[in-house]
Amino acid sequence: MASGRTGSSSSFTSSSMSAPASYAHQTSPSGSTFTPTSAVSAVSSESSAPLTPLGPLDLGPPGYHAAIKLYEHTPNETTVYLGPWEIVGANPRRVVWQCSYQGEVLEHFLPSDDPGDILPYSLHAQHRRFGDARDMELYLTFQEPHRIRYTTINGILHDEYVEVKYEFTTVEGSIQFQSDIRRRDLIDWFDVDVVWSDTHRRTDTYGNVRGLGTIQRMKMWRDRYSTFHYITFYANHRRRWKEYLVHDFEDEVRHRDDRHRRLQIIARGATPRRGSGSTESSSHSRDSRRFSASSIFRQRQPTSSSSSSAAVAEAGGASSSATQSALDVRYIGIQFTRLDRTRSGSDEYRRFIEQWNQAQAMDGEFGVSFPANHVELESPQINGMVGHHSPELFGSLPTVQEPEDTEMSG
Repeated sequence: MASGRTGSSSSFTSSSMSAPASYAHQTSPSGSTFTPTSAVSAVSSESSAPLTPLGPLDLGPPGYHAAIKLYEHTPNETTVYLGPWEIVGANPRRVVWQCSYQGEVLEHFLPSDDPGDILPYSLHAQHRRFGDARDMELYLTFQEPHRIRYTTINGILHDEYVEVKYEFTTVEGSIQFQSDIRRRDLIDWFDVDVVWSDTHRRTDTYGNVRGLGTIQRMKMWRDRYSTFHYITFYANHRRRWKEYLVHDFEDEVRHRDDRHRRLQIIARGATPRRGSGSTESSSHSRDSRRFSASSIFRQRQPTSSSSSSAAVAEAGGASSSATQSALDVRYIGIQFTRLDRTRSGSDEYRRFIEQWNQAQAMDGEFGVSFPANHVELESPQINGMVGHHSPELFGSLPTVQEPEDTEMSG
C-alpha cells in the first residue's frame, strides 16, 4: 500500500531567532502588599534593592498550532509547542510535528497503520457548561497510551508511551488533524446523553440509565476513499469504541420524540417489534439478544471472519480500515443533550437529523461497492524509452550508411 503524506497546510513562523521561552513577569520588589503610601518608598529604593529572579512565563511562539505536555505532573514537566504536522511512513505510521526551534521535532507514533483504527477523543460539552461547545474540540486525547518521541539538537529527550493530550489553538486546526490521522473528514459532532440498542438497553434492571454510553460526543465522518459516512462514539460503559456505517441503517429516522430529543435508527432488514423502545419488557430484551441482524458493527478487535468481510463488501463500504464483524442489533437509540444544559448555540437533535438525511442521500447515489481492503500500486514511470532500449525486443535492424557530405558547386 502506498503511504501518502498528509499534513497541515497553514504557515508556521519559526521562533528560532527570538528569545527562548523563558519570559518573565514583574513582581513587587518588596514582596509586600501595595499601598498608596508605599509607592514612593518603592520607587526610591528600586535602584538599591536587589533584583528579583525572573520567573518563566509560558508564551507559545507565533503561529503554533497545538501544545503538548511531557512529563506531566512531575518536576520535569515541559510544554512543547507544535507547528505544522505531517503524517508519514508505515510500520509504524506516525505524525511528525515541526516544533519551535531548528532541529526540534516531536513524533507521535500511531498504534495502527490502519487509519480507521485511530480515534481521537473529545469531551462532552457538559464538562464546560458555560463555554462554547465547539471549544471542546480544542482538547484531544486518546483512550490508550501512544508512543511520543521528542528530539532536539541535544538528542532524544523523550521516548515513552504516554497518555497523549493535545491542546489546539483553533477548532479548524483540530478538525483538520483528526481528519488527517483517520483519512476521514470530520463532518460534524453531537453531544448525547445516552446511546443504547436492543442488545444494550437504555436502563438496567434497577432503572439506572446505562445503555452503551452516556454523556459522550458522537461524531460523523466521511471516508476520503469511498466517500461513505460513519458515526463513532465511545461506549464508556463497555470501555470500547463503536463505529457504524451509516448506509447499514434505513434512510428514515424512526421513533422520533421531539420533546425528549430521542430517536432510533433501524438496521436495514430489521423491523423492531412493537414496544421495542426504551420501555420494552425484559422478555423482549432477551428475545432481541438472540436476533442476528444483517447490519455491520465495527469493533476494535480485528477479526478474520469471512462472513464479516463479505458483509462489508456487500454493504458497499468501507475503506481499507475495516476489520469489521457483525453485531446482533436491530436499532440504535440516541438521546441528545438539551440546549438548556449547555450553551452550544445549536440544536444537536435537529442537526443530526439533517446530517443523517444528507449522508444517506449521498451514500445512496453510489451503486458500486468498494473493496474492503484495497491496495494502491505505485504509478509507473512515464518514459517511453524505459524498458525498450534493448534491440532484442524489436529484432536486429539493418545498418544504414549515412551519405557523405559533398560541397555544392557554384
